Amino acid sequence: MQKILIGLLLLSFTTVAQAQKRKLPSTISSWSDNEYAPKLSADGRTIVYMSDYTDSGEPEIFISTAIGNDWQRGLPIDIPNKDMIPFGAFNLSYDGEQLIYATRKAPKIGGYDIRFQQKQGKNWATPINPGKPLNSTLHEMDPTLSADGKTLYFSRCETLDPSGGNCKIFASEYLGDVYWKEPEEIQLDLTSSSFVNPVILPDNKTLYFAALNSSENYDFYMSRKEGDSWSKPVAMDFLNTEAHDRYIGVTALGDVAYIHEKDERSYDLYMVKVPEEFQPASVYYLEGTVTNLPAKALVKATDVESGAELARLILDPEEKTFGIYLPEGHKVDFYIETKETGFGYYSDFFDLEDLASSKKVVTDIMLPTLRKGAKYPVSIRFKEHSAAFAAGAEEEFARLITLMKQNRDYHFQLEVYQQSITESEQNADSLPEIRYDTLLVSPNQYDTLSTAASVMTQQDSTAIAGEPIEEIVTIYHNDLTQKRADAIRAYLQGKGVPSTMFSTSGKGENVQITYSEVEKALNTKVIYRLE
Repeated sequence: MQKILIGLLLLSFTTVAQAQKRKLPSTISSWSDNEYAPKLSADGRTIVYMSDYTDSGEPEIFISTAIGNDWQRGLPIDIPNKDMIPFGAFNLSYDGEQLIYATRKAPKIGGYDIRFQQKQGKNWATPINPGKPLNSTLHEMDPTLSADGKTLYFSRCETLDPSGGNCKIFASEYLGDVYWKEPEEIQLDLTSSSFVNPVILPDNKTLYFAALNSSENYDFYMSRKEGDSWSKPVAMDFLNTEAHDRYIGVTALGDVAYIHEKDERSYDLYMVKVPEEFQPASVYYLEGTVTNLPAKALVKATDVESGAELARLILDPEEKTFGIYLPEGHKVDFYIETKETGFGYYSDFFDLEDLASSKKVVTDIMLPTLRKGAKYPVSIRFKEHSAAFAAGAEEEFARLITLMKQNRDYHFQLEVYQQSITESEQNADSLPEIRYDTLLVSPNQYDTLSTAASVMTQQDSTAIAGEPIEEIVTIYHNDLTQKRADAIRAYLQGKGVPSTMFSTSGKGENVQITYSEVEKALNTKVIYRLE
């Protein structure tokens, strides 16, 4: 363990008096031992930190998880050569599935290299050194992975002198497998000789970091990405003290920060409320548990307009629970699918274009178990007042076609419903369909056809006295179920799906079935029934 770096934190601290704060429970923040440098998973239910509650008295990386509202007792992470990880130079991926850290363990390229270690059940897999260009002949420190897993932020230092270090912040894009793009320096409009510990928040725009000040202490700052550049950093004075302020963890929605601070006995971990002006742009955090996950499943979210991937992960059946961040400004196609026989996929749509504030949703999800006679929803969306498909329909069709081909023993009956159908003799944009009704009216009623609807009868009616006069009346309505069913049939046939595998029908109005909020807003629901 590098004593020089430990010394960086073991200076006297002033109390963070400007912000609301609360000490973590004794299962993590012990009465007499020291705890430092907290880092959080996305759901805020896993924390890694350093503690000297060890046999040797030397700080090691600890981990704790929350069950309900209670943090479990922190325990040392069982990974090899942990004594070669410098103080605080570690992090958890937002999904809690990767431990990312700097180490001087050989083989290496520079003084300290970044390594990744994947979680496997309760254990950790063999560390992976991605090599160049991510690592260099200098010191790569303080790694933090973006919420979507696509960008790694870290500091690259010429030396590890706590009063200088000449560190700069870099970012590198993930290319797949173990490969990363050439890192690019983050240009920050701030006078300082050293920038360390970058933390990118879930919106992928808000960056926390620490910078060395003229007193040779570190302070926290925030900058936001604006196009291809970063805004002028703002000091996070609600956290900064007269001593070193370097290590920070952030919760799922960026509204609570975790820090360490010295009290009269030892260093302990605290939660601090983050003022709104320092919080990230609005994000939608979805925490889901797939209650019947039979095997590994792909969890994916994309922008329906651009096709850009917003989130992607492989969910293990031992875990069953996932958490993903979806930034504002997107219409999102979301789905979960497994290749396990007998199971369908789950899909949903989120309109986050005008997300007013950050939102956390916790939900249980069940993958459909396929059986004859059962009905399952399909997220095929249409443009308003039209049988034309809306953006995102193509992705849903692709999933549906794959499912049909994997289950050729079934006949897929696709049915289209509406929650409500409106009719009127007055034309309106919301009533795109036309039906012609035949009215039979008596001669003395002919001059008042404006009230014809009140005397509408069947052709064989005898309710009107005298010689009836036949009149054609135009009825405007919004029953698009059959046209939409026909559009689904045409699309599937156009993709080469044999007509023997499926049929389609428009079912009109049905208020008995359950409509999601999106389906209510669009006044349409598509299901498939297996025969």
